[in-house]
Amino acid sequence: MKIKEIVTTALNLLGRADVAKALENGEELLKEANCAAETVLYCVNAVLDELARYYFPLTFKETLYLTDGRVAFKDFSVRPVKLLKVTANGREIAFGATPQYLTADGAQIEVEYEYSPDKKPMDGDCDYAGVEVGARLIAAGAASEYCILNGEAGAAEYWEGEYRREIDRARAKFKKPLKIPPRRWV
Repeated sequence: MKIKEIVTTALNLLGRADVAKALENGEELLKEANCAAETVLYCVNAVLDELARYYFPLTFKETLYLTDGRVAFKDFSVRPVKLLKVTANGREIAFGATPQYLTADGAQIEVEYEYSPDKKPMDGDCDYAGVEVGARLIAAGAASEYCILNGEAGAAEYWEGEYRREIDRARAKFKKPLKIPPRRWV
């Protein structure tokens, strides 16, 4: 899914179909239209960060090389938010973390972690493949943020409600059904 697709969806939700159409057609945007598109892009990036941190974690696994038993978080491919597992030679090992470094025993480790996506440009790709999180969900959140930035409290409240409903709908699809074990003592 492309970021431009999400931005145009949000612009359409906000009633700015003129800007969305110009953006889709690759036309040069006037100053006010460009400002609206850039503001929505800013809001989309904020929503993507929120979704990755709180609702739909993005995970990544990579091999890293330690120097003096540590590797700096800035050396990771993407910005880590939560470390899940560290392995060396196929076995899970103990690790520590400081604000700047991951520490572990060994020279080469494989780290699995949740990450927050980098800020995306208009022509960038979204880290979500659209399975759980679709363009409408992200666009509704961006519309809410856009309305807050523009002082439109009523519209912001409406789009926030839509955003929360989309999150609940997406999360419900992937929850495991509750199983009650059989009562064998009866």
